[in-house]
Amino acid sequence: MRYVAILAMAGVLCASHASAVELTVHGAVKNETAYFISGEKRLDKMQNRLDLKPEAILSDRWEFRSRFLTWYDAATDIESSNTTDYTPAIQDYYRTYAEVKEAYFLYAADDYDLRIGQQQIVWGKTDGLRLLDIVNPLNMQEFLLDDFLDSRMGVAAIRLNYYAYLGDSEHEFEFLFIPDAKTAEFAPRGSRWAYRMPTPPAGVNLNVVQGNEPSFGFSDAEYGLAWRSNLDGWDVSLNLFDGWKDTPAIQKSMSPGLLTLTPVYQRMTTVGGSLSNAFGAMVLRAETAINFNEIITTSIAPQSTTTWNAAVGLDYTANNWRYSSQLFIRHLQDWDNTVLEKQDSGFVSLIVSTDYMNDKLKPEMIVLLSWSDGSSMIRPKVSYEFSDAVVGRLGLDLFAGDATDFFGQFANNDRVYTEIEYTF
Repeated sequence: MRYVAILAMAGVLCASHASAVELTVHGAVKNETAYFISGEKRLDKMQNRLDLKPEAILSDRWEFRSRFLTWYDAATDIESSNTTDYTPAIQDYYRTYAEVKEAYFLYAADDYDLRIGQQQIVWGKTDGLRLLDIVNPLNMQEFLLDDFLDSRMGVAAIRLNYYAYLGDSEHEFEFLFIPDAKTAEFAPRGSRWAYRMPTPPAGVNLNVVQGNEPSFGFSDAEYGLAWRSNLDGWDVSLNLFDGWKDTPAIQKSMSPGLLTLTPVYQRMTTVGGSLSNAFGAMVLRAETAINFNEIITTSIAPQSTTTWNAAVGLDYTANNWRYSSQLFIRHLQDWDNTVLEKQDSGFVSLIVSTDYMNDKLKPEMIVLLSWSDGSSMIRPKVSYEFSDAVVGRLGLDLFAGDATDFFGQFANNDRVYTEIEYTF
């Protein structure tokens, strides 16, 4: 399907020379450089990125929209390889990247929109952590540090949005068919951004094998349905998604001298909704998602359960300062002491930001705290707009906690980073 998306883009570009197609190309050129300041100190990345967004108006009703992201990471050729976390294989993995994030045709009728092709589909009201925003899997080769716009993997989908007036309110109904079921991508085993693996007993080797990942086609296709409206000032939604859990549970098996780990993927059904409303300088947001048949890891074998997930957020703006706080809660309905995660877990997040110099200088602080294990991630940064087209950023990514904690497993990955971006 990625090749189909690329061919579609090429077809539109060719058509622009043969007919009255109105073609525009926007995008950005960006350098992201990061240096580890804890653990083994070295360059983490020196990415030179090209982000292209070709769009074409084909007729009064039809449009083509796309986004292509690619980069070359010079750090892989500057830093020497070693036998711990930066082997030649890991360097090869991070050296280059290319993905068609979006490439779809849009048909805009009077009372509905139809999108066909590679898409990013965003659900929910939360920031930083996902409850309903599960349609697109994530590329987590840098844990959760990439912006979701960059880490979301495009999926080939048919998406219909129908608009109707019922009573005094407009209602939107969204229908999704996704034959392109995908799973999340993780950092390669052994790299500094890889999730922790079980430590095998002395004299036992660890072997990770391929799991039962879904494939492109009707048999593994995913389906979604959403309703949105504004009722008495409240933006509300109800959501239903039947698809594959993007992240696997782990099946463990022992044989003499060998511990084998097998990722196990399984379909689940998510039912939930969201709401938000503004009260003067405050905005209240809430979201819930119930996952039926969610597969989780235990010390015996993966098992299915129902999980209850909820979030509430409060945003407040005063005197040019913006505060955004959120509380996330996750509860496992069927739990015993063989389950490797706690029955109740969650996070607290806080974003504080402001601006100076006529909106040119923008400091920001993001804090994420896991209240179930006490680990944290803190991300201060400052942005400066040199011009309408050029922005520079300087920031830190700081982790705290024990090696077995969610954020603490990356405690040796504290880093300082710079970004310079030119948009056109």
